[in-house]
Amino acid sequence: MIKTSTQNELIQYVYNELADPALEQLETALMHDNELADSCSDLMLLQRLLDGAAKSPSQQSIDNILNYSKSLSLQS
Repeated sequence: MIKTSTQNELIQYVYNELADPALEQLETALMHDNELADSCSDLMLLQRLLDGAAKSPSQQSIDNILNYSKSLSLQS
């Protein structure tokens, strides 16, 4: 099991937010620990999938919200 601190460091690494001393230590660890490298690879894949996810609602969702809002204002 990977320590929580290491998981946090992996997330920072994936998003290029890890400070230099910790970055060098983590990269060295990644070269020697296959489980850690696999976890890092999984996180990088998840990051790419999340970046490609839809970031705006569908037109149908917008229409439903607007129709609901109109129905509430008509009841007043």
